[in-house]
Amino acid sequence: MKKLFVIFGLLTVFAVSASAVLTFYLVDNFDDGTFSKWFSFDQVKLSIYNNPKNDKKDLVLESCGEYALNISGATKDWYVGGIGTNINVDISNYSRLQIDVLGSQSMGKIKIELYQDSDNSGSIEQDQNLGWKVTKDDIFDIEVPIYKDGYSRSSVPFSAFNLANPGVGSGKWGTGPILRMQLIFVAASQEGAVDCAVDNIIFTN
Repeated sequence: MKKLFVIFGLLTVFAVSASAVLTFYLVDNFDDGTFSKWFSFDQVKLSIYNNPKNDKKDLVLESCGEYALNISGATKDWYVGGIGTNINVDISNYSRLQIDVLGSQSMGKIKIELYQDSDNSGSIEQDQNLGWKVTKDDIFDIEVPIYKDGYSRSSVPFSAFNLANPGVGSGKWGTGPILRMQLIFVAASQEGAVDCAVDNIIFTN
């Protein structure tokens, strides 16, 4: 009888532990040493960055792998450029976006854009004659800071994202999968530069 009780207890603990595991969708952590799934535009330059040793017991750096993606570029009017990746993710099982950012002396900010397939067509409709303006789908965005030194982690609930193009799609979050993510880089001064790295980009709870 005691043996059966112990076995039942172990099964119960295992079941609770399994249900407590956080689910997530990995957009990219650059552990393969490449950024082949990303495209870039305007004045940004991309390179693979070797993460430093964690001598200062940085909790965010501790969760980073060997590599991150470095983004750099200069501007004369705030906006530097951006990067993007095409994905097709049902985000109904997730509640937030998380990203680790390595800052530098130049600082700045990142605007994160999520393109939602609001008409469930499986593609993002854009008008080439209007500068590739999105014509049927919703874009939701949020800004996160690039701090001066070291890694910082931004964990942003989907409820904090803003509708960037009202009147185009459904105007409601969660009416379709996310087909594209873009990161837009903005300098800290009008004539400035951005030099940062990003890692561990995920959708999670």
